[in-house]
Amino acid sequence: MSLLAGIKVFEIADGMTDFGGRMLAELGAEVHVVLPEMEQPASRALAWHHGKVRVIADDVAAVRKLAAEAHIVLDGQRNGDRFGLADALPRESIHVRVSPFSADGPYAGRPAADLTLFALSGLMHVTGDPDGPPQKFPGQQAYALTGIQAASAALMALYARRRTGMGQRADLSAFQSATLSNYREAVMYEWTGRIGRRQGNMLVRGKSGVRQIWPCKDGFVTWSMIDNPSMMRAVVAVMIEQDAAGELVDIDWGNILVADTPQETVERWQAVFARFFADHSREQLGAWSLQHGWGLSVIMAPDDVRNSEHLRARGLFVDVADEETGRRVRVPGPLFHPAAMDEPRRVFSKPLPASQLARGTDQ
Repeated sequence: MSLLAGIKVFEIADGMTDFGGRMLAELGAEVHVVLPEMEQPASRALAWHHGKVRVIADDVAAVRKLAAEAHIVLDGQRNGDRFGLADALPRESIHVRVSPFSADGPYAGRPAADLTLFALSGLMHVTGDPDGPPQKFPGQQAYALTGIQAASAALMALYARRRTGMGQRADLSAFQSATLSNYREAVMYEWTGRIGRRQGNMLVRGKSGVRQIWPCKDGFVTWSMIDNPSMMRAVVAVMIEQDAAGELVDIDWGNILVADTPQETVERWQAVFARFFADHSREQLGAWSLQHGWGLSVIMAPDDVRNSEHLRARGLFVDVADEETGRRVRVPGPLFHPAAMDEPRRVFSKPLPASQLARGTDQ
């Protein structure tokens, strides 16, 4: 049995709620989603909305009826309340209202897109090379972060209603959701007045910075020389076995702080690690990391992810039936995989008119 079996969710999607509805569907909720006013690319729509019943808003009264019958409403309307949900929802319903900015804040009503929200969050300002422009993460990251917060708010509200018997209302800001993931820069500014800078391939702590991405024999790995004595000793131990440790043999990692080490010394040590990584494959380095606790991760290209035996064995990919094209499409998932949960619905449904669905609930 799924965690949200028997829970009905009605979602009005406009980018910001999409991933939240996807999460609730993955947990077993029955999700009806009113499609965005602007058509999404087919691949993105399938990724966000498979497992939901897609709804065409052909009749306002029918939309209001479907929303009123739901336990949870994820309301992503950007421009007012065109369906009049504020008056349509019963007192016991859970209404998560998602907007680009706080409904009562100084930016209320301003237009926004994933790109502008991501930029305003400060994440772009600290992403990229020091001598280059701000960079955006791939995909719709601000929208995805907002969807996670929307699903979390809905689940907390569901718990609160179970305890109190009262409906819940939540006002969620996409801007705040994106900014929450950038907590370090905001806290640093609040306490020191300093604004973060783009550091490129560098993790800066204290007096020095350390590399994060390293070329190896057949690609790249990610690892940092941080203040973790047991990890550092484990890496150097293998380097000694491979006759590649150099001056690192003599360092007492338990009695130094990398963050307090002069940058020139850090660079000299990192050159030894760089030569070692360059002599070995991703597979070998990843295996050593798992065996000895290095904290190193292999960086995969998209084809590597798709063809990974490990990820296939873990069930990362699922097949979704596309009712519109008749094809089966393989997509990443599931989001959650408890053994006791039922398999969620893996269908990208044909859109149905709200009027037709509303009539069905009367029968």
